[in-house]
Amino acid sequence: MWWIATVLFVGFSSSSIAAEQDYRLCTVGGYFSGTHDKFLSGLAAHIAEKKKIFGNPICNAAWENAFRIGEKLYKTGRVQDQAEGEIIHQAAAFSSKVYDAISARIDF
Repeated sequence: MWWIATVLFVGFSSSSIAAEQDYRLCTVGGYFSGTHDKFLSGLAAHIAEKKKIFGNPICNAAWENAFRIGEKLYKTGRVQDQAEGEIIHQAAAFSSKVYDAISARIDF
């Protein structure tokens, strides 16, 4: 019985972790939309759409919240709290992955 409970816990935990990581796309997309970065915002939206989460209520809320943070940072240049810093950190990590992937494919 304990084994079944463990398997169910791991199964549900991993799916919620995957969903949380998927919704990071909504967060970084909203952030980049707020900072007027159309390339990274559009890319995040495209990936979220392929994962079938773009436009659902959780994604919309994450996008809108991050948009306000990106817009505020774009205007003021200041981070006010730890939550804003975490969103900026996620956005920087996404940006880094994108540009690393692109530069790895370019051969000069």
